[in-house]
Amino acid sequence: MYGLSASLFWGTYAIVSKVVTSEKYLGLSSGQASLLMFGGITIVLMGFFLWQQKIMNLRIKFIGILLILLVLGYVVYALKNIGLQLSLPKLGLGLLQGILWAGGMVMAFLALKSGAEAAKLVPIYNTNTLIAVILGLTLLHEVPDPEQKIKVITGAILIVIGGILCS
Repeated sequence: MYGLSASLFWGTYAIVSKVVTSEKYLGLSSGQASLLMFGGITIVLMGFFLWQQKIMNLRIKFIGILLILLVLGYVVYALKNIGLQLSLPKLGLGLLQGILWAGGMVMAFLALKSGAEAAKLVPIYNTNTLIAVILGLTLLHEVPDPEQKIKVITGAILIVIGGILCS
């Protein structure tokens, strides 16, 4: 389940990144998108670390939360400083990229921690390609021309077969 969750997170991350960076949608530069993604990654990975610590005292946890807020403050300040007009969609989807990517990493960590074999786990979470294809076709209407459609569908089917065979 962790491997499939990682696949879902990473496949969705690819589509959100497309929306964030594509001129057709939000049109952020790769640097701007990366900085926002860093903020999302910080929220998830630092938050997960703090949540996992049962013996850490409250003062240290509070400092960790302050660090998360400082990173987010820096992200917003830096983007405004370079002249980016921040809006809720830019901020939300930009952070969502990092949240989804880091969520996938947490799921992969949990899968490995629970005893999953890397040789079986990696093909399962790499079905994220299939998730991205399905979401790209349905949400972004990235319908390939008829000649490419057969190749995309065949590739997606092979990804599913490979994931099943390895699991």
